[in-house]
Amino acid sequence: MSFWKTFGFHTVSAIDTLLESEDFTLEQLLDEEEILQETKAQNKKLIDFLIEPETLKKLVVYVTQEPEDDSDTKRKYKYPFLACEILASEVWALCDAFYQHQNLLDDLYGFLARDPPLNPMLASYTCRVAGVLLQKKVAETIAYMKEKKSIIPSFIKHLGNSSVMDLLLKVIACEDTPDGSGILEWLCKTDLISCLISKFDPKLNSDVHENASQALVDIVAISVTSASSPLIAQLESEEVVKILFGYILSEGLTSSLLHGLSVVIELLKRHINEHHDEATEVDQLPALLRFVVTNIDKFHQLLTEPNQHNEKHDIKLNLPTGKHEPLGFHRLKIVEFFAILVRTNYKCIDSIVVKSGVLDTCLDLFFRYMWNNFLHTTVEQMIQGILDGENEDLKKALLVDCKLIKRIVEATRENETECARPKGVRRGYMGHLSTISQGLIQTASSDPLVEKILSESSEWAEYVKGPLAQTTERENRRLADYVSPDFAEEQEDPEDYGEEYGTDDRDFALEDDDDETLVKL
Repeated sequence: MSFWKTFGFHTVSAIDTLLESEDFTLEQLLDEEEILQETKAQNKKLIDFLIEPETLKKLVVYVTQEPEDDSDTKRKYKYPFLACEILASEVWALCDAFYQHQNLLDDLYGFLARDPPLNPMLASYTCRVAGVLLQKKVAETIAYMKEKKSIIPSFIKHLGNSSVMDLLLKVIACEDTPDGSGILEWLCKTDLISCLISKFDPKLNSDVHENASQALVDIVAISVTSASSPLIAQLESEEVVKILFGYILSEGLTSSLLHGLSVVIELLKRHINEHHDEATEVDQLPALLRFVVTNIDKFHQLLTEPNQHNEKHDIKLNLPTGKHEPLGFHRLKIVEFFAILVRTNYKCIDSIVVKSGVLDTCLDLFFRYMWNNFLHTTVEQMIQGILDGENEDLKKALLVDCKLIKRIVEATRENETECARPKGVRRGYMGHLSTISQGLIQTASSDPLVEKILSESSEWAEYVKGPLAQTTERENRRLADYVSPDFAEEQEDPEDYGEEYGTDDRDFALEDDDDETLVKL
């Protein structure tokens, strides 16, 4: 429309015709196909009509109020959609009008005051409009929220609604804007963190735990570039950490542990040191790490205990190789927790991990659950993190005390025996063992301690010259025995060719939450 007007070809639209008439309704405008186009083109007569308080109020009603049961499809679907699109069109005049009439904001945010569950369609529309207004009017929106003290509790009330949580994260992200500076300090005073932590109570259901976890993980992610986020400081305070660990460790392998550890893991990533810290003592660690160290034995015990849920229901995984006991997401999460913990690079923590037997247990699980690729990947990352680190005592504990070399050699022999049988199947962790072995060889080239330990093992020497060399040669071979120079240099992941040599661990994903099924990717 604007193009034709610009070049002198003026065609009167149906919208203009309606606006020129003496008697028309908002619904008549919404029924016109060009309504959104004319709004975004900022048709002056149309915008003047839309910013009238009565018109805006009716648009807000469409995005926030449930239609009557006997309403037609336009009222149920078309008008709410168009009202949302108009209000979220980022037209400045519309944004200004909202903040000139606070009752419109009251109606919009009043939607969140309702008891859950919210209508998902209306929730998405309401939160989208609120998000656009927030981005256009940061200072004004924050001032409104501070005045209306019930808004943050409303966010927490609807923890399970993704649209509401997205809006909350947009509020938190305002800290990085000139007009939003200080929002995190205010959120700390609203007890946002404490409310979220309380949702890990084992008495609540797993959906609530998961949503609280996701909200906190997102808060940590938003604060990843900030060295002094007040929300993170509150989340890592001794008082809050104590409550969180109390929920996590209260009743064994529960949903509270599973989702609570996700938050702990994200926080631990903020404490990874680039270089090994030999000076800091346990009592000098931040509160989060002190609680971790204090409870290492409890986490280790949960890792070694049999999965009572599996035993109670006699759950087995039906795989091509037979029926197998599942590891479970809970114990996998604990392994992931330990894998991140050893990367924090504190000598005092490493020594406690070694003394507790955590490394040995993680290796036991690696070889026991031979078809759990997620477990294998996590333990492989743990091993590589130790090899890449500067703690020589930890490397020695891994190779000597935990007998990693002996385990690799014996597992390879057992795999060869299995593959030699009729219909024998290659064990799922073999690709990971090849990668770990290559990592050991690479580390030995620059680390005298590792080089000495490997050179003193005749079994390792035979393994490297025999099975490992054969595997490496086979995995680098192209069809028809052709290996391009580029391919030979790239040394592609051996597990990319797992199907050629039998069932590989990459063929399988982990069991579901009930530990009842295994999904083939």
